[in-house]
Amino acid sequence: FLCLILLTTFDAESRIVAHQEIPIKTIEKQARHLNIPLLGVPLHRASSESYVDRLIKAFDIIQKRTGQKINSLVFGDLHLETIRQWRDSEFQPLGIRLEYPLWHVPYNVLELDLKKSSVGVIVSASTVNWVEKDEDFNEDLMSRARKERCDTFGENGEFHTVVKVWKVSREQALGLTLLTVA
Repeated sequence: FLCLILLTTFDAESRIVAHQEIPIKTIEKQARHLNIPLLGVPLHRASSESYVDRLIKAFDIIQKRTGQKINSLVFGDLHLETIRQWRDSEFQPLGIRLEYPLWHVPYNVLELDLKKSSVGVIVSASTVNWVEKDEDFNEDLMSRARKERCDTFGENGEFHTVVKVWKVSREQALGLTLLTVA
């Protein structure tokens, strides 16, 4: 059987997901709404343990609890080669298949899919002065990004977002279409 688990790392002290600046409580809320088990992996700043070693321990916990070995990791990266290369170099030697379902999907396709989903998205962190934290991620923001000659999805670190999946049904948030039989 397929076992799907949401895994994320966060700062052990602040309880915040690094870079995205999302409280782990928000990730817990997402996982509960989506009915997907969550394994949060705390990272300790003063620890000599590497990020990958910490994740390997998390994989071991998953295997012990489910009786299944991790066979696949799925990432939401859009196009940053250096991040993908790092992930590939660190995780492929572990014998884990790496999947990138959004890799190089044209932005117009992603934008249309997001619009059709009606799932709310807000900015969780920003490194630029033209995007505010808690601002809606919408066509206006993407238009401003284009004018600023920045990535419309913030892939280069201009901003990060959080999806408010709890505002819509689980099926809608996951992009599932329910068929009705007449």
